[in-house]
Amino acid sequence: MHKFLLVLLLVFQSCSYISNKLAPKIGVIEIKSVKDNALKIKIDVETTEGSDAYIQYWKYINKEKTDSVISYSPISKNNSLHELMLIDVNLNTDYNFNVVVQKKALKRISKTYDFSTVEKIPWVPYFRDVDSISDVKFDGYLHFHSRQIPGYMFITNGEGKLASYYKNEANFKVSKWTHKGTLLGILSSDTLHFTNGKKIIEYDKFGNVLLEIETGKDNIKHSFHHEVDLDEKGNIMTLVYNHKVMDLSSVGGTKTDTIKGDGILVLNHKKEIVWQWSVFDIVNPLDDDDILTSKEDWLHANALFKDKKGDYYISFRNISQVWKINGKTGALIWKLGGVDGDFKMTDEAVFSGQHDIRINENNDLVLLDNGNLRFKPGFERSSNNRKLLDMNLYSQSRLLTLSIDTIQMKVKQKDIVSFPKKYFTHSQGSAEYINDSLVVFCSTNTNRIVFTNKQGKVLGNMPLEYSTYRVQYLKEIYSTNYAE
Repeated sequence: MHKFLLVLLLVFQSCSYISNKLAPKIGVIEIKSVKDNALKIKIDVETTEGSDAYIQYWKYINKEKTDSVISYSPISKNNSLHELMLIDVNLNTDYNFNVVVQKKALKRISKTYDFSTVEKIPWVPYFRDVDSISDVKFDGYLHFHSRQIPGYMFITNGEGKLASYYKNEANFKVSKWTHKGTLLGILSSDTLHFTNGKKIIEYDKFGNVLLEIETGKDNIKHSFHHEVDLDEKGNIMTLVYNHKVMDLSSVGGTKTDTIKGDGILVLNHKKEIVWQWSVFDIVNPLDDDDILTSKEDWLHANALFKDKKGDYYISFRNISQVWKINGKTGALIWKLGGVDGDFKMTDEAVFSGQHDIRINENNDLVLLDNGNLRFKPGFERSSNNRKLLDMNLYSQSRLLTLSIDTIQMKVKQKDIVSFPKKYFTHSQGSAEYINDSLVVFCSTNTNRIVFTNKQGKVLGNMPLEYSTYRVQYLKEIYSTNYAE
């Protein structure tokens, strides 16, 4: 029996020796700082040709160094020189790390190295207020941007710590973390027109520019506003402005009046237009009794979403309405809300001045009801002399989840989270569930990211240096399945 165990042990040792002998080799490891970004650490690694490599790094969370938090870099595949980037580190922190290299089933782990991050970063317009979010912790991240020049996109973790940031000399008007793990932004040097710009930029998760699309170049004539995202094919879809010259003399205008309306533009990464749509194909501006006063920003689209069947949902703030558009023909399928919507709605489901629309996994419509009474059906402005804040004195913003019955043509509220009135945002903003018990609300007009429970009770808030258009919850920045 003892003789059998001895033979078995020798076999294991022999296999281990052979495995270690055949495992891919690790050569030079070089740590580099990243210009203009103290929250990124670049580590170049030389390995055997055709290997995969990543970094596992950890920080200790107690003085005894018995407990730690382990993170992993994105993986570099099938190469011999790997440029690995850590994009989620904390300031003023000591880290240990290993290089992990693998080829097929063989793996080699380097010895343990260490590095320390800097104590402070050059000024960026985000400062964590520990006290204001001490009761708010969650798995995942938040993405938002600041409105200023230069512009910044931010990613913070569930403790409110800055995990990553992206700087551009222009102002980010709108930004979006895409399903492909890239960041899209609409840029402009104009800080006054909040969500309008003439340039779209796309970054990878490391901050490298993947694509730039500019009005006036590559046969793109439109300017962009309010929404930019990738569709299921990776095409860029955005809201654009269309200008139509019309004879409005019959309603008191001129024979060559210009109306500024909205459209949808879909572009591939060759900057070719693959689909487009215009509101002028659906509605005649002359049917609007107020067209002379609304012609400079007619219906004001402010959000765009494409569902799994390929149809588009577009939100129009000025008429408090959401439209569903056939993704192939461009035909109007239905209108929800407003004074001439196609659905019967309960009083509680009526929304006004909405933003941030989407269809969730249950096929419900989710949106931020800004709750601006000026746009509520039946509401008549009593005096043009009233100040804006007076008009919104009793207004309240809400997160609405609406069940849409297209057979009975009825809509009812499935879920409502009413936010405190002091955080009311009469324009812009966003709201969504982080998990079953935590909601994040972007109160643009109060420069706050607010966290509440399902009943709307405030659990904490993040004060911002500058307002942001909306806040987006991210479950993860990238998958680390390769490290499991």
